[in-house]
Amino acid sequence: MEEVEKWETQFKKGLIEALVMKAVIHQGKSYGYQLLVFLTEQGLEITEGTLYPLLNRMEKNGWLTSSWDMPENGGHPKRVYEPSPSSRENLKLIFARIDHYVGVYNNLRSL
Repeated sequence: MEEVEKWETQFKKGLIEALVMKAVIHQGKSYGYQLLVFLTEQGLEITEGTLYPLLNRMEKNGWLTSSWDMPENGGHPKRVYEPSPSSRENLKLIFARIDHYVGVYNNLRSL
């Protein structure tokens, strides 16, 4: 069972990046917490401890951008994430590759 859990962790790493990028594109400008709620509503179990480092890494890789939202009422500033200019094209290519591997999986599973 431990081997399956290790495999699942590796499998989810790349897939979660694609799903988070899709969420950012779908939601537009969003706070991290808004993305967390949206992804949870879609059935993706993800924690803040996974999401925020992932968002930072995705920004460093140029997959999305962020800026600080400074509330007028003096509240805490919040980071707002949005798609980078290349996000949509990158996601299109990633989803095409995912679709390819899903096809291979379905072919092999049916043997």
